[in-house]
Amino acid sequence: MNDFDAIQASLSNFTKRLDEAVHDRENELRKCSFFDPIPSECLDSIAIHADIITFNKGDKLTVEGEDMDSFFVILFGSVTAYYKEKMVGSIRSGECIGEGVFFATETLERSATVIADNQVVAAEIKKTGLDHIPPDARAYMDKALLLALFKKLQGANRKIEDLLRYPAVNS
Repeated sequence: MNDFDAIQASLSNFTKRLDEAVHDRENELRKCSFFDPIPSECLDSIAIHADIITFNKGDKLTVEGEDMDSFFVILFGSVTAYYKEKMVGSIRSGECIGEGVFFATETLERSATVIADNQVVAAEIKKTGLDHIPPDARAYMDKALLLALFKKLQGANRKIEDLLRYPAVNS
């Protein structure tokens, strides 16, 4: 085997490993309910831009006040959100954090510090990666994000309802 053949074989092996890595990311994303509205043919173009990250208990996914340059989808585990050092909520598998970056044209700051409760596996999609997602996949991603926001709004409405129902207990 000459040098050219060795380089070709090495490049072919590297390309195969990249394809397998994207396929593995796509499989991980497919297991998560957040990505249910996205057809497989569109999910692969999203998976290319997703990093799968494991956080340990106590690790910070986001820090309040930092520039928001990505959003996270919790694939496994749960995290707790803190605003001005006070707990404001929990986020579990299938839910997202920092989705505002997907819609914003200006730079936004993180509104909360989010800390892993135990081991957490999350997909991180950077704002720069969002610009490279094809329009058809982007439309499905919009749908997934809008559904996630709708669920968050429903949860907030339930909390408000509870506060109004039981004002003495919650004050």
